[in-house]
Amino acid sequence: MRISSILKCALGILLAVSLADAASFSSYRDRDAGRFVLKPGKPFRPDKDVVTVVMREAIPRGGGYTYQYPRENPEPVLTDKYAMEGALSMEMELIASDYSGIAICIAGSVDLTPYLEEGVLEFWIKGEKGGENALFVLVDDGVKSNGESLQVKLRSKSLGEITTEWTRFSIPLKLFGNTGVYWDAKNTREVMLPFNWANFKGFRLEVRKDENESFKVWMDDIVIKKHGKAYEGPAYYPFRNEI
Repeated sequence: MRISSILKCALGILLAVSLADAASFSSYRDRDAGRFVLKPGKPFRPDKDVVTVVMREAIPRGGGYTYQYPRENPEPVLTDKYAMEGALSMEMELIASDYSGIAICIAGSVDLTPYLEEGVLEFWIKGEKGGENALFVLVDDGVKSNGESLQVKLRSKSLGEITTEWTRFSIPLKLFGNTGVYWDAKNTREVMLPFNWANFKGFRLEVRKDENESFKVWMDDIVIKKHGKAYEGPAYYPFRNEI
């Protein structure tokens, strides 16, 4: 009986110490709570449907880059003048009197072959004047074509109009087809080879010579998604999708 009383007393002391320690830890953890107001964090919006981000608030990190051609074409710039998603968009100005383009390339490459049937290229675009005529282009890493990135292209006006308001394009990947091309400068001709969908490298916007009086657009949130809206255009477009 006496031993039982001693055990109960000991357990009571331990419980009291534990409660005191818990209270003191809470006080220590929250010691600075009175110095500021804790704002609730913004909920994270998971986008599990995105395979890869080409441009969203920045050029691709970790080795991503942009380039333009010809060299005298203005470089693409991030700007807060307009933005559809977030705070920034990319301003892209092309030389309308020449064959010119701007590319945004990711670090490394991405295998898009699992998504060719249902995947889409998706982005927002806004024109300075509206009615701009361009080519939307995907490029591979050039590994299977002697270092020259192959391109698959679709004309913007076949898919919708670029206007002075933000317009969202969602383009099925399968529309781009399997035939890639690159410009062989040495022999001054286009070379056609199978596009390497297993090594997607980036997005390019380009114009043909004299198809626009001037050309400036802003683009935002360029991504590749696993799924997208079903295509509603001509039944057999593009007409050349195989070698």
